[in-house]
Amino acid sequence: MPSPPPAESRELFGASLPVSTQCRQLVHEQVRLLYERLWQPVLASVLGACLLVAAMWPLLPATLLIGWLVVLVFVSSGRLGLAWYYHRQPASRRHQRCWLRRFAWGAGIAGAVWGAAGLLMFTMEHQGQLAALTIVLTGVAAGGMTTLSSVWWVAPVFILPALLPLLGQLLFQGSPFSWLLSAMVVLFLGLLLTVSRRLHHIISDNIALRLAVTSRESQLRESESRYRAIFRHTPLGVMHFDGEGRVVDFNEKCLEILGTTWERLQGFNLLEQAEDKRVSGAVRQALVSGTGYYEGTYRAILSGKQTPLRAFYNALRNEAGEIVGGVALIEDFTERKRAEETIHRQAYFDPLTELPNRRLLIETLASTIRDRRDDGRLGLVMFLDLDRFKMINDSLGHSVGDELLRQLSKRLLVCMRDGDMAARLSGDEFVVLVPALSGDREAELVRAEQMARELLSSLRKVYDLAGQRISVTPSIGYTLFPLTVDEDVGDVLRHADTAMYQAKVKGRAQVCGYEPSMQTQITWRLEMEQALRSALTEDQLFAQYQPQLDQNGRIFGVEALMRWQHPVHGWISPEVFIAIAEESDLIVELETWMLDSCCELLARLPAEMLPRLSVNISVRHFTQPGFVEGVTWVLGTHGIDPSRLTIELTESIMIDGLGEAVDRMHQLKRLGLNLALDDFGTGFSSLTYLKCLPLDELKIDRSFVSDLDSDSNDAAIVETILAMAQHLGIEVVAEGVENEAQLDFLLARGCRRFQGYHFHRPMAIELLEQLLSRSQESAGSGQITD
Repeated sequence: MPSPPPAESRELFGASLPVSTQCRQLVHEQVRLLYERLWQPVLASVLGACLLVAAMWPLLPATLLIGWLVVLVFVSSGRLGLAWYYHRQPASRRHQRCWLRRFAWGAGIAGAVWGAAGLLMFTMEHQGQLAALTIVLTGVAAGGMTTLSSVWWVAPVFILPALLPLLGQLLFQGSPFSWLLSAMVVLFLGLLLTVSRRLHHIISDNIALRLAVTSRESQLRESESRYRAIFRHTPLGVMHFDGEGRVVDFNEKCLEILGTTWERLQGFNLLEQAEDKRVSGAVRQALVSGTGYYEGTYRAILSGKQTPLRAFYNALRNEAGEIVGGVALIEDFTERKRAEETIHRQAYFDPLTELPNRRLLIETLASTIRDRRDDGRLGLVMFLDLDRFKMINDSLGHSVGDELLRQLSKRLLVCMRDGDMAARLSGDEFVVLVPALSGDREAELVRAEQMARELLSSLRKVYDLAGQRISVTPSIGYTLFPLTVDEDVGDVLRHADTAMYQAKVKGRAQVCGYEPSMQTQITWRLEMEQALRSALTEDQLFAQYQPQLDQNGRIFGVEALMRWQHPVHGWISPEVFIAIAEESDLIVELETWMLDSCCELLARLPAEMLPRLSVNISVRHFTQPGFVEGVTWVLGTHGIDPSRLTIELTESIMIDGLGEAVDRMHQLKRLGLNLALDDFGTGFSSLTYLKCLPLDELKIDRSFVSDLDSDSNDAAIVETILAMAQHLGIEVVAEGVENEAQLDFLLARGCRRFQGYHFHRPMAIELLEQLLSRSQESAGSGQITD
């Protein structure tokens, strides 16, 4: 087998090819040389054979000489035929190892035929003929050495069989003359083998050098082709400049970003002609230290085009390591800036009024509280709530209500001074933040009252809404902050909210400032909280259930809704007692009871009858340290399939920390529960963070569904939610479906799950079980009907 290429040959290849590939290519070239040069030594050997036969013709029988010559010609013809067959083969077959073995066999047989001449034609009596024999054999051996050394061991295969018989004959004679000749043959043989080995290394190095050059040229062409393809088609602008800062080459994208032409940019000197000194500074830094960087809105001096971009400048060096120029990679930030602004606006601004939303308000207020605490000055928060806004929505429609909110927002902005903020908190609630007043509390209380009344006067003016002149008044509560050293955002907003509630109690369209002695609302809430605690122990709380249906009219699930019937006050709205419960730890107790009741119902009813039950969980309960463990315990206690239980959460779970909320939701998913996002679209971060949440279901808030047939904004929002949910692979349940028109709209947009008065109102457990029994008996009987 051929040996691997010597170290010198491997160095010639460099690191461009693996060692195994280098060996194969080198061997293939060595074998190719053997076959390409074969006709020359074969022809020479046949001519030498003819001369040797002529020299021996007077001494030896003619039949012997002719017979030997015929054998030699036959072997030579066979070798030439093998070479001809080799060259006729495709390149892939010529690379097979069998060709080297075949050649070696031919060389060995040819050498043996010449060795036979050393035996058959040897004569000591005729020294002239002996000398001719010796000269011809050594010459043939020398010729084999020069033509067979590309593979180091093939030359000895031919040389040794050719000379060893002659050497043996000379040694066998035992005369001084024969010993002298034998010594000369031995020296010549050693010289041939040594030179053959040396010649083999030279040939191998030459082959390796040629292959390396070919490989590197191919790699260079491929690399240049790749670079040119990247240069032409990359989404980045690429610009080459020389050591003097002159532009020497660039791609089409570079011209597009800079808004110029080839004629103007070619030869432009970045060091001297660039208007923005940061550009020339970055280029100079690259030419000195190797790298430079620019980021900003670049104004092209040639075209005047202003483009937000960043550029990376890198030096180009010659073989000596000297910087001879550079290349710039230019990225257009226009779309990125636009996308960032869009994302920022979606995350921090209300889409209806374009005012800052709750999230931006909370962040700004928190920062302002810290600043006022540090500098000793005061800030002001005014809490606004429109009086009887629900009546406008109900009587005139949500589109009119939305227009009212937009006009009111514009008036708010007109009233703002530099540095003030007006934000939409939710619904018809707005907050005005005046971040910096003086440190004189008494003077600022008077000033705050005056500012609130001026704001009230401006906002209560008549609004022109779709040709109707409507007068709407706000109730305004205000508070100065900070009141205490540990006052936080929640405290400030709660104080302003309490003051606003007192303004409504005073008769609406009023202004009221917060006072620490203002305890009426707080007392009422405490009384309700105590009554709520009693309601839990005295069985005043119970659950009602509202079925959820698919497009075929089948009940696929039920939502459990908490209800409270007070022994004195009668029915208490969930919006009232849930809000009170959420301000205390009562919500955890209420929802724990509700969760246990739901699991008990699931354990009692078979899955065929009640496939799935949904229960609402508040953010306060969800963020409790032992929430997941509690859910695990109640599931195990009742022995139900976790996939039959759906936990409904609201977007407020993301206010305190998205990462922690996602982790906890993944824990619930690992238990096997379903997760739904309730009231979707009303929060501040729906579109921004939705993709991070492991949700199974979205519930479109009823506020969007109720005016689908009359409000194009709500219709657009619902269409967007459905398309987005379909793209994310999340099921959608439309809440608050109350009529056939809403249902048709939702069905046409791909919504397949529904809940609302159009199908069923919330009902007691007994009625639910009857409904489920009837539904199971008539399963699959038709489409959705009233």
